[in-house]
Amino acid sequence: MIGRVARVLALAVLSATVAACASLPSSFTAQVPTTGPIEQGDQVGVDPEDQFIRVIARAPLPGMSPEEIVQGFLDASASFDDDHAVARAYLTPAASRAWDTDAGVTVYEGVPALTSLGAAVSFAAPHSGSIEPNGRYLVASPGSEVRTTFFLDEVAGEWRISRVPEGLLLSQVDVDRAFRSFDVYFFNPEFQMLVPDPRMIPVIGPGLATALVRRLIAGPTEWLQPAVRTGFPAAVGLNIDAVPIEAGVAQVDLTPAVNEVDDQTREAISQQLVWTLRQLPEVDAVSITAAGQPMVVPGVPNPQPRDAWPQVDPNAMPAGSVGYVTRPEGVVRLGIDEVAPVPGAAGEGGTTLIDIAVALDSTSLAGIDTEGAVWRSRLALGSAMIQIREEGRAVSLAFDGSTDVWVVDADNGLIAVSPDGTSKPIIVEGLTGRAELRAAVPSRDGTRAALVVRRGPRTEVLLARVDRSTLSPSGVRVEAPVRVESRLAEVVDVAWSGADALTVLGSESAGSLQVFEIDLARGTVIAVGSPEAPVNVGAAPGLRTLVGAADGLVYELDAAVWSERVRGSAPTYPG
Repeated sequence: MIGRVARVLALAVLSATVAACASLPSSFTAQVPTTGPIEQGDQVGVDPEDQFIRVIARAPLPGMSPEEIVQGFLDASASFDDDHAVARAYLTPAASRAWDTDAGVTVYEGVPALTSLGAAVSFAAPHSGSIEPNGRYLVASPGSEVRTTFFLDEVAGEWRISRVPEGLLLSQVDVDRAFRSFDVYFFNPEFQMLVPDPRMIPVIGPGLATALVRRLIAGPTEWLQPAVRTGFPAAVGLNIDAVPIEAGVAQVDLTPAVNEVDDQTREAISQQLVWTLRQLPEVDAVSITAAGQPMVVPGVPNPQPRDAWPQVDPNAMPAGSVGYVTRPEGVVRLGIDEVAPVPGAAGEGGTTLIDIAVALDSTSLAGIDTEGAVWRSRLALGSAMIQIREEGRAVSLAFDGSTDVWVVDADNGLIAVSPDGTSKPIIVEGLTGRAELRAAVPSRDGTRAALVVRRGPRTEVLLARVDRSTLSPSGVRVEAPVRVESRLAEVVDVAWSGADALTVLGSESAGSLQVFEIDLARGTVIAVGSPEAPVNVGAAPGLRTLVGAADGLVYELDAAVWSERVRGSAPTYPG
């Protein structure tokens, strides 16, 4: 985990206001009883779309100025009813025909500055992000702005917009109100674990089940595609372009070509469909058919229950996974009711480790000592500590989901070190300018990596994909890093708290260090506090976040409270 070595050596609800309420006739209100017994009623079903505030758009009024027309158009753009019918009323007929609302979304923050320039109106606002046509959300760079110009013509004596920016231009509040993030699931290269591909989908429009399956069949986003695999052959699609949900069962009817693939492919298709659709609370099971006939998957009933495929759970940790902490006298594991030395030389304290990483199956440990050398040991009785990299400037390390350890060296960049000590450089593409890599932490599925990068005074966390099909020396290439948030001015450590979530230790502007949770689907950042003088962080799906502090103690987050857990430093979980 990032920066532990340097720091140890240094001892260091959506708020939306909706107007437009109409008064109920008195004949309605008179029917509401004011007396009588209280009785238990039937539970009312919840439609997911009812959980969102529907925008009541206002049509243009006579005599509106160009600036009022543009503001009215922006407000009405948040209404998806009838293909943005009210927003189109602010456009000339030609502009309405040319306006492609499916070309993506530009998201701005706050209230835009509109400046009238005669028959044109300029628009300026802080840039929050964008949503690509396939639903992928991109975080904007800090300090960036959205600037554009609306041009207007007179139509029957009234101003109307004649030229409109491509796609939708929505405020962050509008996006929070009208969109929700869902994961579309693909596989890691070994087909062992599902990988989330987050998409932002409007909740008003085609059924969510239909929208999710369409995106699943269309394949991963261009950014993620080189790192993942899909079970869907090119010839397999929806036989009927709809996925209705009847009595809790999502009905997915595929083309007959699915009958021509082998059992393993049908199993993979089932796993992707069930995990993608189980996000909808009204889905209890998924019925998969081929041109109306049940698709056969040996040993699996049809419909397939929502919990039918636990073995590919993207957030599953191996049974018995616990946290680990290093001490001068050796590494310890944090059991539920005990703190015990790990088996083998790593737990005996012969080598003082100031940073550690543990393999996902908890059978191996690697660490950096006070001289910058990298060591490795099996977590088994009688195992020895083996130096796999000589003294140097190693600043962080992490297992890459297999047997190799990724080491970030201040002089040599990112290196893959095998169990026998063989080192091979890992190509990292896409870091521009004077970017200094401080950490590279692969996701547990091996398809992405969280990078901590310093550029001048700012340290940021980026998300890169991991391409294992390349001819790089290590057989791995880390590429196409993208921003995952725009709030933090400093990041000193990062860990994967979920398949699509990061836990980081950082700060906003000049604020003190604390722990933040980052949702990779939409770049949201939530502060969860920290103990005093935090140094590093450890996280894993379903397990308590751990923080090592400068006082030599490790704290854990339990029910929003940080409490002392154990003496030690550099907490970590298997990964």
